[in-house]
Amino acid sequence: MPKTTALLLTAAACVMLGACGDESAGDMSPPPERLTPGFNELVFESRQSVQCGSRGLTTQQSAQKLVNGGIDVLESNCGVNTNLVFVTVCGAGTGDILIHKIRKVNLPDAERLGFSSVATLQNPTTGIGYVKVDCDTGAQLPEG
Repeated sequence: MPKTTALLLTAAACVMLGACGDESAGDMSPPPERLTPGFNELVFESRQSVQCGSRGLTTQQSAQKLVNGGIDVLESNCGVNTNLVFVTVCGAGTGDILIHKIRKVNLPDAERLGFSSVATLQNPTTGIGYVKVDCDTGAQLPEG
């Protein structure tokens, strides 16, 4: 009988301790700060592409600069700066940019690495100063 009592007491203690544990231990929802609007920031850099020549950097190469600087890259896209006009001539630059979503707290570090907030592209007349495009085809992607 003492063995059975000891086992029952052990089982009861385990159940009670489990009930007093961290209630959020099974909660897989994102931390509250991730849900707060404005937690993330979009930054960009020139793709360094040349008309009739190099397509420039890939999103992976550009993102790696941020990662090497200790910045988590949450998402990457290609885009075109619509605020600039480029003469169509082989060897000239393009408005191609690479856009990365990072945590807003990392913006100063990204700027030190040569990236800028997409907010700097904002056109006072038309609003947004860039469009997202498919990296392979250059076709404009839907907003969002």
